[in-house]
Amino acid sequence: MTLDPEFLPVYEVLPELDVFADIPASRAALGAASGDGASDGKVRVEDRGIVAGGQAVTVRIYTPVAPLDAADAADGPRPVAVWIHGGGFVLGGPNAEDPTCRRLCAELGITVVAPDYRLAPEHPYPAAFDDCYATLTWVADQADALGVDPARLAVGGHSAGAALAAGVALAARDREGPQIAFLYLGYPVLDDRQETESARTVTDPKLFNRRGAADGWKHYLQGTHFQGTHFQGTHLQDTDPAIGYAVPARAAHLRDLPPTYILADGVDPARDEALDFASRLSAAGNLTELHLVPGVPHMFDVIAPSIRASRRAVAAWTSALAHGVGVE
Repeated sequence: MTLDPEFLPVYEVLPELDVFADIPASRAALGAASGDGASDGKVRVEDRGIVAGGQAVTVRIYTPVAPLDAADAADGPRPVAVWIHGGGFVLGGPNAEDPTCRRLCAELGITVVAPDYRLAPEHPYPAAFDDCYATLTWVADQADALGVDPARLAVGGHSAGAALAAGVALAARDREGPQIAFLYLGYPVLDDRQETESARTVTDPKLFNRRGAADGWKHYLQGTHFQGTHFQGTHLQDTDPAIGYAVPARAAHLRDLPPTYILADGVDPARDEALDFASRLSAAGNLTELHLVPGVPHMFDVIAPSIRASRRAVAAWTSALAHGVGVE
């Protein structure tokens, strides 16, 4: 395992950690380290209960306090991003990615809508997926009331949030749902099978590793049945199109998906599944951009935000998202 020299001092002080060993404690610790979701001088934040397609969800809406300049005001409705937090399908809420949502809203002048989706293991698949898809449809249906342009709609997230974002994009395609202009997948966990080289070899207990990835999928997929895996149940078979909504890497085909930007980490059990997904997207004819950051682990930009690799990666994907939703 070769780490970026700038990341090494951070690595040295990281503790060994198994976040799934005590889920209530991990949830409490993440909550204490997260943003507070409060409005400020640049961003207005509102938590709202919605119902879409019969599904009740709480969403957090980030809206710019004022247009960036007079030209922006003349442009009409703002672009909008549905932003799905990570946390291994088990941890977190909108506060977990409050800094990211707030930054995108303020820097790009866009509205950001973050679903507070139900968490496993209390609520396994399809609960989180259903909540995120319901949020997407609500944003499109309520575009006028939100002051947003449904033709400039992005979906994005990190880690498990990226897996949910990819599943939502597949469902929107299959169900002829809202048109997604841009899809951002940040170090996505996309495959429960754990058969890639990176899944086998990234086992360092200080970092997100094979065990952590497997445990997240185990909690999320309990009660489903995929042929050839240890998960038991009756809901899904490999021939069911919805299998891709649960595990995007298992989707039968990836045609007709939005322009997609994938950020992958060099020292990440999910690295190779992200690379494979990018290759499949491109081969299927989708506009696909891949940025592989060498020598850094899963969530490197959160763990070490000040190193050059983090600053370059965040600037690059933010620029791609801005371009994808027409922000100049």
